[in-house]
Amino acid sequence: MKNLGFCLFLVVLAGCQPEQKTYNGYVEGEYVYIAPTTPGVLDVLSVARGQSVVKGDKLFALDLTNLNASLASNLNEVAQTKAALAAARDEFRRAKTLVDPGGMSKADLEAKKASFESDEAAVHMAEQKVIQMKKQIQEAEPLAPAAGRIEDTYYRSGEYVKEGDPIVSLLPPENVKIRFFVPQAELSRFPLGQVIAVHCDGCAPSIKAKISYIASQSEYSPPVIYSVESRDKLVFMLEAKPEVFDPALRPGLPVDITLTQP
Repeated sequence: MKNLGFCLFLVVLAGCQPEQKTYNGYVEGEYVYIAPTTPGVLDVLSVARGQSVVKGDKLFALDLTNLNASLASNLNEVAQTKAALAAARDEFRRAKTLVDPGGMSKADLEAKKASFESDEAAVHMAEQKVIQMKKQIQEAEPLAPAAGRIEDTYYRSGEYVKEGDPIVSLLPPENVKIRFFVPQAELSRFPLGQVIAVHCDGCAPSIKAKISYIASQSEYSPPVIYSVESRDKLVFMLEAKPEVFDPALRPGLPVDITLTQP
C-alpha cells in the first residue's frame, strides 16, 4: 500500500508541473543564386528543380563560342606582346653596353628603356585580359559551390541570359535556419548559443538547434512612447542553426520551439 501511495503521489506531482511554453516560428533558407558574369545563350541546363547536388557538380553552361574566340584572340595578343618585349629587352641591354663618351647618348638609352617598359606593361595587360577571359569562361559553366538542393531554375536551354541574372538557386543544408519570436520579458532566457528544441510535422521527435542571432530591435513596437501595456506586446526575432540537418526542414515550414531541459 505504501508503494501504491507513493506512485499516486508521483502521478499527482507530475500533473502539477507547469506545461512547457512553446514559441512559434518557421524555417528560413538563405539561397545561393548562381549567375554568369557575361551575357549569352544558355546552352546546357544540367540540373532540375528539387534535385540534390554535391560540390563540384555541373550546373549549366552558356554557349562559349564567343568567349572562346575572345580567349584565342587575347592569347594571340599575349604572344605578340611577349615577342615585342623580348626584342625591346635585348635592345635595352645592348644599349646599356654602348653608353660611353663615343657611343650611344643617355637620351637614346632612356628611349630604349621607355620602349622596354612600355612593352613590359603591354604584356602585363594582355596577360590580365587572358586571366579575365578564363574566369568568365569558368563562370559561364560553373560547378556547384557546395552540396545542397536545387531550389529553382530560371531559364531553359536556348534562352538568352543577361549578365548577372541567376540561372539556378541552391540551398546548402548549412544555410537552413530556424526563425522564431520571443516576448521582450522572456528574452533573457535565450542567449546566443542557447540550445532549443524544434518541433514540426514530419520532423524527427526533437531537433536541436543553437541560437545564432538575436535581433537588436523589437517588432510591432509603438512609434514614440512605451507604456507598460505596449512593452508586454514587444517581441524580438531570433534565429537558430540546427545542429544536425533534417530534410524535413523546408523553408516556410511552421515550427514550434521549446527550451531544452538542463
